[in-house]
Amino acid sequence: MVDDYTAKMTELIGLMRLIGNDTQQCEVKECARRISSTITDTLSAFSNGSGGWIILGLSERNGFTPVEGFNARAMQEALSQACEKMTPVVRPVIVTCPFEGANLVFARIDEMIPRDKPCFITERGPYGGSYIRTGDGDRHMTSYEVDRLIEEHLQPTYDLDVVPRATPDDLDPGLVAGLLERVRRQHPHVFAGRGDTDMLLDLEVLRHDDSDVRAVGGVLRPTLAGLLALGRYPQKYYPRLSVSIAVFPGTSRDDVFRGDERLVASQTIVGPIPVMIDDAVDALMHWIGAKKPDYPPVALREAIANSLTHRDYSPDARGTQVNINVFTDRIEITNPGGLYGTVTHDVLANPHPVTGVPFVSTRNQFLFTLLESTPYPGGGYVNPEGGDGYQRIAATLREAGIEPATTRNTINTFTMTITRHRTAVAGTPSDIAKAITGVLERHSAMSIREILHELQLTPLAVTTGMRELIREGRVTKVRFRDDPTQRYRLASA
Repeated sequence: MVDDYTAKMTELIGLMRLIGNDTQQCEVKECARRISSTITDTLSAFSNGSGGWIILGLSERNGFTPVEGFNARAMQEALSQACEKMTPVVRPVIVTCPFEGANLVFARIDEMIPRDKPCFITERGPYGGSYIRTGDGDRHMTSYEVDRLIEEHLQPTYDLDVVPRATPDDLDPGLVAGLLERVRRQHPHVFAGRGDTDMLLDLEVLRHDDSDVRAVGGVLRPTLAGLLALGRYPQKYYPRLSVSIAVFPGTSRDDVFRGDERLVASQTIVGPIPVMIDDAVDALMHWIGAKKPDYPPVALREAIANSLTHRDYSPDARGTQVNINVFTDRIEITNPGGLYGTVTHDVLANPHPVTGVPFVSTRNQFLFTLLESTPYPGGGYVNPEGGDGYQRIAATLREAGIEPATTRNTINTFTMTITRHRTAVAGTPSDIAKAITGVLERHSAMSIREILHELQLTPLAVTTGMRELIREGRVTKVRFRDDPTQRYRLASA
């Protein structure tokens, strides 16, 4: 067992030596004489994120080499004591592993289950002592992030909030009629003989606003779910619950700040959710070429529908749009609020073996249910089969010969990226090495971090490709005066 941990630790150290700094998944502390004062920050960050590794007794500033005089036994005990200062208490696997003639302390911190988050430093409390991993460091969590984690202990009901000042006249008659017709057809025994208003109350499209003392029993008002799914113009009450599209001239946001570069196009999409999905897809088809698009419209439609259905609709997030950024090599769709409850990337990617649909927790359960029967203006329904959008995206991209969509999840946001790259020309180490060579041909020398930013690949993929190039003698290491950053260039240069 220790041998397995030693091999993993050695692999991580090799990766960090190549990159030149800590990684998202691994934190290094010297701890020459005492445990680091920020070790509890890291324990909190890994527990609230996706887990990670801690290595004690290694010096980052000296090229990730063992610290002279490091007392592994004492630091192992000190790390155990630090874990007791957390709420909930962190229970990592802590081992001592040999490395280059010294003993280091190596610990695996697992992600905590949603109901136990946030993990915080007890004496500081949840709002003062909760951290999250960002890049190669630990960042103090905002109140918004802490609230979202606490929220996951119970089912959110923000989509049931009554919309002040709104009335049933704010609903679109065509969308309402389409919803009621489908629901009556699906559930005839439940809704037989029920009038339209009673059905809208049953479906939580409308609620009685008891805060209005002028009316006995309260006046009828749309809920947030009802307005978003069926409203004529929800942005009358929530101007930022819309979709923002930006078309960039290159592969990076930075391109618009260089010289005279500007956005190719930008547009704000408004209306109820079915209209916003239709209009957003039409706009994307216009900008990327509808005759022979690089991106399947079905995949884009499902990705946009997912972002609007599952985004955070809490009061803190109602001023934030869904953002669609179009680059020359990919489309990124980002919504406020990360994955909810038990949903992870692995859950989305691995459907139920019988139903073919993944087990999912739904943040906005009433909105989700409404959209199962909400019609698109041109026919069809927003979410007719419920919960299989991710699988439909995967199948559509696979049929088109396009690389699978990638996801990036944080407490604040969830981003899905759909690339235009074809599966036949990407994925193997040799392909990655070719991509790195292509980047280095355009630059005199680059660091691993710069290559990562340019190619939008994982650290492991880039370092694997770089090792191949160095081994074959096609790339050499180089350092410039007064710049400690390790850089690489083509040997022919």
